[in-house]
Amino acid sequence: MSTEQKYDIIIVGAGAAGLSLASRIAETPELNDKRILLLDRELKSGNDRTWCFWEHGKGNYDDVLTQSWHNVYFHSKYVSRRLGLQPYAYKMLRSNDFYNQTQSIVKASSNVDFVIDSVDEIDSQKGRVVGKNSVYLADIIFSSKFPDGLDFSNHLYTDQHFGGWFVEFEDDVFDQEAATFMDFRIDQNDEHRFCYVLPINSKKALVEVAIFSNTHQNKDGYDNIIRKYIEDYISKSKYKIDEKEYGVIPMTNYPFWKHNNGKLYHIGTAGGAVKPSSGFAFRRIQQHTERIVNCLKTNTSIKNSYKVFRGRHLLYDSIMLHVLEEQKVAGDKVFSDLFEKTDVDVILRFLDGDTSWSGDLQIMKAPAKWPFIKGMAKVISPLK
Repeated sequence: MSTEQKYDIIIVGAGAAGLSLASRIAETPELNDKRILLLDRELKSGNDRTWCFWEHGKGNYDDVLTQSWHNVYFHSKYVSRRLGLQPYAYKMLRSNDFYNQTQSIVKASSNVDFVIDSVDEIDSQKGRVVGKNSVYLADIIFSSKFPDGLDFSNHLYTDQHFGGWFVEFEDDVFDQEAATFMDFRIDQNDEHRFCYVLPINSKKALVEVAIFSNTHQNKDGYDNIIRKYIEDYISKSKYKIDEKEYGVIPMTNYPFWKHNNGKLYHIGTAGGAVKPSSGFAFRRIQQHTERIVNCLKTNTSIKNSYKVFRGRHLLYDSIMLHVLEEQKVAGDKVFSDLFEKTDVDVILRFLDGDTSWSGDLQIMKAPAKWPFIKGMAKVISPLK
């Protein structure tokens, strides 16, 4: 093993969180004097995942988006609506385009080194990362590896697991001006299930099913749901499947930031970036990235950046998770009430943790009150 190499900042993991942070630092003139190491066992490429998020105005990834929409559909047995999102746009970003853009920024940077090496150990107190090929030292370490000692037993937890098909029809079957944000009309099977449809054009789309539960399907299970959904709600016309994707997203109010210690800070899913009530993560990763960069620029504690995951919106997320998973209130009814009685821009701001108290009040007035009151009583203590 070679001698120790010294950096100002080490970023362990070159996925969504690590590449977002490394590329933002590389583009920040105030941090050009910092020597940065981005460390991963491989150079990621290809479309291994798809991220969706809403954004107001132009964003950092607009030039490489697969598609974006200013309208969405919401469907359930209670209500069907086509909703305008202005001033927001709902955006779809495929991982290969994200990897290419961020890796290009890092490669062109004079102060960021991207090293391929597997990580065997991180010493948070010494700021020491032991790799297979070398040992690296830094004053600050950001890691997207899950911390040791995770124990969800005293916290709410469920998985959002999903399967999706990129399909292409022979006929024009999709409204390419609108994405289907949630469609609860499928059989719920005592779970919370919805499909969403992201049209790339009038013939092509990603059709995906998402399930909130800890009982996972095999691939055939997801495929059967998608196949039936297409036949029942999209078209009986001929189509081909170009690609498939499957995955699992943990949804929990677990305080991941409590595992930050010494010189080590966790980012991405391992840092608490996944929205506990919905599973959305990409937008929150970008929000956290901006907070971290601001802390580095102003030489203030990195701990301050984790406020983006805390506060009253974590309480709201925890209450929603309790209502859905512990009290087993039907998700299609809860979300139907929200989309029928609340302005969609308020819902999106709420999901971003960006509502005012008046916006919070609009959200709270929409669904049935008692389950949420009961949920609040149950979740306050673990969040202290």
